[in-house]
Amino acid sequence: MKQFGAGLQHSLKGFLSGTIVGFLLVVALYLNLCPSERLRLNDLLYPSSSAEAPVAIVLIDEEAVHRYGRPETWSADLYQTLFLALQGAGAQVIALTFPVPSQAEAALASLPDAKNIVLPVLGAGNPRTGNGRLVYPYLVGPEPGRFSIGHLNLIPDADGVLRRLPLWVSGPGYTVPALAWRAAALYLGTSIPLPTANGALQWAGHSITQDAAGRVLIYFSSSPIPIRQLTDLQDPGFPPNALAGRIVFVGISPEENQDTYRTPVGEMSAVQIQARAAAALMLGLTLTPLPAVTALLTFVASTLSGWMVARLYAPVRILVGLLGLAPGTVLICYLLYQNGLQVDLLVPLAGILTSALVAALWRSREYHLRRERLLRSLQGRLSSGLLDRLLTDPRSEQLLAPNIRFVAVLFADIRGFVRLTEGQDPRKIQETANAHLAQFTQAVVDAEGIVIKYIGDMIAAVFNAPLPIAQPTDQALCAALDGLRRLRDLWSRNPEMVRMQMGVGIHVGPAVVGLLGPAERQEYDAIGDTVNVAARLSTYAPAGEIYVTEAVVATAGKEWVFEPVGTLRLRGRYEPVIVYRLKETPFPPTGIRRVFTSSLLPRG
Repeated sequence: MKQFGAGLQHSLKGFLSGTIVGFLLVVALYLNLCPSERLRLNDLLYPSSSAEAPVAIVLIDEEAVHRYGRPETWSADLYQTLFLALQGAGAQVIALTFPVPSQAEAALASLPDAKNIVLPVLGAGNPRTGNGRLVYPYLVGPEPGRFSIGHLNLIPDADGVLRRLPLWVSGPGYTVPALAWRAAALYLGTSIPLPTANGALQWAGHSITQDAAGRVLIYFSSSPIPIRQLTDLQDPGFPPNALAGRIVFVGISPEENQDTYRTPVGEMSAVQIQARAAAALMLGLTLTPLPAVTALLTFVASTLSGWMVARLYAPVRILVGLLGLAPGTVLICYLLYQNGLQVDLLVPLAGILTSALVAALWRSREYHLRRERLLRSLQGRLSSGLLDRLLTDPRSEQLLAPNIRFVAVLFADIRGFVRLTEGQDPRKIQETANAHLAQFTQAVVDAEGIVIKYIGDMIAAVFNAPLPIAQPTDQALCAALDGLRRLRDLWSRNPEMVRMQMGVGIHVGPAVVGLLGPAERQEYDAIGDTVNVAARLSTYAPAGEIYVTEAVVATAGKEWVFEPVGTLRLRGRYEPVIVYRLKETPFPPTGIRRVFTSSLLPRG
């Protein structure tokens, strides 16, 4: 339950950090921060469509300019002749994408089906946004009434890429729909609704979502649009029905990159954009921004990212999770785009990255705090391998928390310590006692145990905590034998040293093990009857002997040899204890390590 509670705590921290990051990013989204970067990233998901629309382009190329001059210098008769040629080729609607001189207007008005000719209006001056349209100081071009008119204005986004088509522009006294929209409406025989401040329009069976400036996000069909040269109309071999049943956009071929625009699918001339915009409006190839979905996706992606980093401890799992979350988010955005629904890809991706960084910083801080606590509590009391495992194990807090564990408890007590200290220099006695206790400490550490405390002339250790081991009883026996042999080695190296013989007591069973005591002064310790029995047993063990209980004999490996001592009534206990003595095996300390190593392996 404690482990579950700690895991829940980590999950909540991850969720909280992700939610905070998601909230801040949604605020940034609604404040329209980094619009250019968001649009550029969204271009990577730009929808594709191969749908065809009945549009065509007639270009006034260099040869036509050389033959007829520039359009602003054309005579009324020339305009009339060229338009009759277009109508003769089957053009149903003709839209000009360049200003028409006033002298040509009367000639065009007298043509058959003149109502299907769209003349351009151009907004002049710096526009301002208002009531679902762009408002210009004045408009250049025919006034409404005599002709069908539409505006030419194409305004790129802040990064210079054209993605949005203004549906309306206004000047003093009247509002003009987009040229492409007017041409499509004439072709379909539908009316154009009045501008609204915001929201979706239903037109030609499609929903068109505009922004506050009356602009709509369009995407271009990849279907090729037929392009003819104006001079081809004078060619006797020009097919009579080459433009039959089409909207024909007439424009000037761009020269030296003039009158060209960058779009998400490459550079286009103004006449190409007008033609493709008409196709987009007719086919419903427009994008509907979904800021609420972007916000939701950001919250979900940020929260999941924070949770993964905070809760999934293994770096490989975190990496796999994030590598799945990020492409999954991109895939969701892509599928929405392909269905005409626009979400901001940058915001949820930023949420994933930022939440992961925040959670990682929190985990790093938590790791360093945990490392400091472990080093303060355990350094020098257990092997460096176990300490490293605890430092890297995310469950270390749970492993160190007080809990009932099955442990082997070892106590080693110096025999006759009071008599040995009588009349001796206390500093010398302290050095000698520390040297003896250090031998047993190293033996415990080498056997993967942990020294829990020093009580005067006594050392206490447990095995199978804080990290579990395979055979704690065998390892405690190994440590006891190794400790006694280390003492003999110490005496042989220092013949003049006062010999402090030690007796050892070992018992196995349940005990409460963990960081005990007040929060500000916690120590790793063990309490319970198992600990008391081992402590009392060590006081009865003669010098150089290892006394164990019946539970130790029952759980020890077959390689150990014990002989019964008898029944002892330990001080403070009502029940007597059956005691055995461990017979020291003839193998050297290297053999002990071999027994210890094999004891880590499961028995066959």
